[in-house]
Amino acid sequence: MAANENAGRAMPLVIVEKTLHYEASLARLWPLIADSSLMNETIGQPAYQAVDELQADGSVLRRAKGQFGPPMAAEWTEDLGEWVEQRYIRQRREFSRGAFRYVEFMGDIRPAANGFDLRMRFTMDTCGAVGWLGARLGIMRRAALKIITALDRILQIELASPSVKDDETALRAVAFDPAPLKPAVQMRLDGALAAIGERLGNPALVRRLADYLGQTPETWLQRIRPLALARKWQADEADVVALFLAAHNQGLLRLRWEVLCPRCRNATDVPDNLADLPQSVHCSTCNVDFEQDFSANVELTFQPEAWLRPLPEGAFCMMGAPSVPHIKVQRHVGPGASLEVDPPLRPGGYRLRTTQAGPQTDVDWGGEQGFPSLLAVDGRISTGPPSPPGKIRLENRTPRNLTFVVEELAWRQDALTGDRAIVLPAFRQYCPEQILRPGDDVAIANVVLLFTDLKGSTSLYEALGDAAAYNLVRDHFDYLTALVEGHGGVLVKTIGDAVMAAFAKADQGVQAAMAAQMGIAEFNRNRKDGGVILKLGLHQGPCIAVTTDRRLDYFGSTVNIAARLQGESRGHDVVLSDALMAAPGVREILASSPVAAPERETAILRGVEKPVQLWRIQMAPPDSSEN
Repeated sequence: MAANENAGRAMPLVIVEKTLHYEASLARLWPLIADSSLMNETIGQPAYQAVDELQADGSVLRRAKGQFGPPMAAEWTEDLGEWVEQRYIRQRREFSRGAFRYVEFMGDIRPAANGFDLRMRFTMDTCGAVGWLGARLGIMRRAALKIITALDRILQIELASPSVKDDETALRAVAFDPAPLKPAVQMRLDGALAAIGERLGNPALVRRLADYLGQTPETWLQRIRPLALARKWQADEADVVALFLAAHNQGLLRLRWEVLCPRCRNATDVPDNLADLPQSVHCSTCNVDFEQDFSANVELTFQPEAWLRPLPEGAFCMMGAPSVPHIKVQRHVGPGASLEVDPPLRPGGYRLRTTQAGPQTDVDWGGEQGFPSLLAVDGRISTGPPSPPGKIRLENRTPRNLTFVVEELAWRQDALTGDRAIVLPAFRQYCPEQILRPGDDVAIANVVLLFTDLKGSTSLYEALGDAAAYNLVRDHFDYLTALVEGHGGVLVKTIGDAVMAAFAKADQGVQAAMAAQMGIAEFNRNRKDGGVILKLGLHQGPCIAVTTDRRLDYFGSTVNIAARLQGESRGHDVVLSDALMAAPGVREILASSPVAAPERETAILRGVEKPVQLWRIQMAPPDSSEN
C-alpha cells in the first residue's frame, strides 16, 4: 500500500491486491470464482440474515446483521451486487456497526495466454478501536489474503480433478471436510438409503445421492435442483427426480415449492406442501406483486432434512452470480452515463431489464450481428443499434442510477416446474400428501391427456358375467398403468372401464398410446375371457389441476376434448387432436414407426361448437365382426 494512501486519514485504509494466472478454461472455473457464498462458508464466515429495503430511487438495499471480519457483531447494507459473466465481480458493504466503514471487493478477469488472469482487490476502510488495531497489526490484510488463498486452493483442486464439461463443477473442487455423522444419524441414513435402493433398483445412483448430501457445502444444499443435478451427473432426468422424491418419502429430503419472482427468479415464498401454495406473492427485491403461475414460476426444489444436515438460517452471502446463473450481466450505470460490457453470450432468448421496478423487453438474438444495445429512457427499456462485436452497450438516459440486467431465458431447462412434477409417476407414488386445499386450483399451461376405453364393454359383462369381466378390466388397468408410467406419464384415474392418464410431453403420450395398441394382442393372448379391444384418444392444451378424492385431477375443455376424441376411436387405432399432431417430435415418431400414415378427418364432438380436425392412426385392420 502506498505511503500517501492514508495521509490525512484518522483511520487506516487497507488495500490488498493480487493477480493470479490460470492456464485453464474460464468457463469451467467461473462458477467457483463467482460463488461468494461458497467462499464465505469455506473460510468459516458465519451465515447472516438480511431484509430488502426499497429506496426512493427505486433501487433496493439489503440491511444485514451478522459477524463480519473480526469476530464481532456487525450491521451493514449492501446493494444487489454487480457482475459480468466470466469478466467481472464487485460487491460493496457500508457498515453502521463493526470494525469498518465500508468493504469493497472487486474481481476483474481477462483472457490471457493459454488461460486467464484473475485480479482481485479488497478495499477496507476501518473504524473504531478494533478496526484501527486490526489494520495496524495486519489482521485485515491477512484476512483478505486468506480469502485469496482459499479461492486459489479451490481452483487448484478443481484443476487437479478429472476433466469435466465446462458447465459442470466437480464436487472435488471444494475444500470441504464435513464432520462425521453421529452413529445414530448414520444408522438412520443407511436404513433410508437401503429402502430407496430396494424401491428404485439403482444402487449407484443412490450412492451418488448419499455422497452428495454428505460431501457438499451447505451453500449448495440450500436449493437443490434435481434437473440441474441430473445434467451434471449425466444421468437420466426421470431417474434423478424419482430418486429425490423417494428420498423425500424416506425422510431424507425436504420438498419445497418455490414461488419465483418473474423478474429476479428469487423465491420469496417457499411452502412445503401444495396445500400452502399462495395465489399472490410480493417480491421485496423487485418491489413487485405477482400471481403464482404453476407452469411458469413454481419450481420444486429440495433440501436435506435437519436431522441429516442442519442448514443455517440466512445465507453466507446474499449476492452471487451462481445463485442466479441465468443473469449474465448485472451492472450499475449512473444517470446519463453509458458502459460497454463483454460477456460471452450464446445465441438465444434474453430478457433486458433493470433491477429497479419497471418495464422489460425480450429479444431473440441470433448471433449474426452484435447484441442489441440497451437503452433506458422515459421510464422504459428498449433496444438500440447492434453493439460492437463481442460487446453489449448499456445506456442510461435517465436522471437516476440504474442497474441493468441481461438474463438468459433458457433457465427453465433445469426448472422442475409444478406442472412437470405432478405428471410424474414417482410424484404420485412418493408424495401422496401433496394435494391442493379443497376448492383451490392451479393453472396448467399445457398437459397431454390420454383417454382409453373398452370397445363393447356392455356386451363384455353380459357375455362373461360380472366377476370374470371385472377381473379382465382390472388386469387391463394394470397393463395400461405399467405402459403409462413406463413412458413417463401418470394414471390420473379410472372411470368405469376407462382410463385417464397425463404426460408432460406430447411424444411420451403418443408413444404410450401406440405401445398400448401394439401390445394389446400379447395381453389378450391365451386369455380364456377373450381379452379386450382398446379405444384411445389424445389431446393437449391448458387446464386446471384440482384435488378430488384426495388426489390431483385435471378439469377444463382440454380434458373434455381428449375424452371426446377417445369416443371417436373405433378400436385398434389411436386418435390424435390437430394440436397434438403439431407438437414437437410427434410426426418424427410416426414417421419412424411401422404403422400406417395417419389420416386426417373432421368430426363433430359433443359439447364442442365447431367441427374439429383429428388424425387417426390405424394400428390394425378393423374387424367388422367386433361389437
